[in-house]
Amino acid sequence: MSNIVKFMKANRVMTYCELFEGVVERSEEDFNRLKYNSILAPALRPMLNARILYYLRIFCIGILMIWTPLCLFFGAVHKRSNHVYRLHLDLVDLDHGPVGRNLTQHILENGRSSAQTAPRWRVRTDLHTLEETRTWIRLNGWGAVVINSGASQRLSETSAAYDPRSAVTVVANTGRNPIAGLTYTQPALSAAARSATLAFNAAVVKQQQMESGIPDGPVAVYFRTIDAAPMAFNIAPVQPLFAFLVSTLCTVGALISWKMTTFGFFLRVRHRHMWAALLALVMLWTLLISMHCALAVSFFRGPHYNHNALPYTVGRFFSIWATTWAVLLAVGLWLLSWYLMITPEFLGLLSVITVLSNVVSTLVPVQMTNRYYRWFYALPFYNGAMLYRFILSGCYPRLGLNIGVLLGEIAAMAVVLGLSAWARQACVRRGLSDVPGWYRGNMFFHSPVPLQQDADEDEDEQHHWRLFRTCHRSGSRRRQNDAASTLSIADSINDSTSLKEGNLGV
Repeated sequence: MSNIVKFMKANRVMTYCELFEGVVERSEEDFNRLKYNSILAPALRPMLNARILYYLRIFCIGILMIWTPLCLFFGAVHKRSNHVYRLHLDLVDLDHGPVGRNLTQHILENGRSSAQTAPRWRVRTDLHTLEETRTWIRLNGWGAVVINSGASQRLSETSAAYDPRSAVTVVANTGRNPIAGLTYTQPALSAAARSATLAFNAAVVKQQQMESGIPDGPVAVYFRTIDAAPMAFNIAPVQPLFAFLVSTLCTVGALISWKMTTFGFFLRVRHRHMWAALLALVMLWTLLISMHCALAVSFFRGPHYNHNALPYTVGRFFSIWATTWAVLLAVGLWLLSWYLMITPEFLGLLSVITVLSNVVSTLVPVQMTNRYYRWFYALPFYNGAMLYRFILSGCYPRLGLNIGVLLGEIAAMAVVLGLSAWARQACVRRGLSDVPGWYRGNMFFHSPVPLQQDADEDEDEQHHWRLFRTCHRSGSRRRQNDAASTLSIADSINDSTSLKEGNLGV
């Protein structure tokens, strides 16, 4: 540390522009040497060749940046229809009559014929009312087809006021996952209910023709659809995805700038204070960004946007704010921990992989992916989106699991940030890393701090020189004292004036 202080005192303060360009002082001769008329000048060829090789390296990193996240995304959605059978739809017969038996049998037979390319059906006997079924679907399920109680009796007592749609109710859950809901579960529910009711109506019409000779008859049964966990509008299930994505992109620029502007602090500030300052900075930034995100949701969602959705209260506003803050804090600490240690050429690769993997975990249902992608359950976006959808629609509550994962990630990333700050400070103070993060040996490296080994050698040389001067001064002083002890003053002209005896005859 003393070497760094002495060096900084001995050298003038350099601007960041000078640090990036690697220039401290340039004489007029240096500037004249750099004035070439062509980029192909012979004196520039070594520099040009080095830059071309480096740009080829950047090109390879760019290819890796394209293939890695895209393979991650396409691999998660590839052949997802082969895993649709992992989703389960419920079939509830509350009628216990001819209508219920016929519709149940038809839906199960069609489900068995397409078992690998459609969600599986399971008959539930523990649900006894439509409201109970709706609550269970909101909390745990993907959707259900309910044959309402008394459907057979109402059909046998057909009157002018009979409503065929009162026979079957489709209970959907739009708040759980956008891809699975809009692509698989809701179409499967509607197709099963439509197919079963049409088949039943055709059988009723045929029977009427045989009994009474009537060529056509009224519709016997049909279905209506209700939403167990509405989120007010169709794109609402992807609302947390865009909220987290935009907030994270706003945070990435700030994190990179903090890496570039903390070089001087790493030279002068203690490690624990630097760690606390970076942690507080990330917490404050993400808190403000998440507040604006929650305000934007409040502005567009509104307390009375849709009467089918849950009311947007003050408590839900603060819940969304806290959820967004936790997600951004976990992602921000993770990115900053890596930003402090990696070189600038890898900043984009790390950012793209981190952001896109979180986006895929929010958008694609993990149940419909290969087992390799089970680590999506641990990503901040996934847990934040599940909390977000529960806050807005009340569906699939797993509060303890989601909150626990987020808090655990925040604590772990805070520790990792401390280790990264310690490593960054060690490299900076030893002259191994410069302002943008290049390491010694790179063509762009330029640090105002000398290498620790060179500084130690200079310190040793200075120490030996100081010892030599001290010994020299001590020897000179000792000889002067010896000479002074043999000198005497002549008090008279008769005294001896011999130089050998030291009398100068003064």
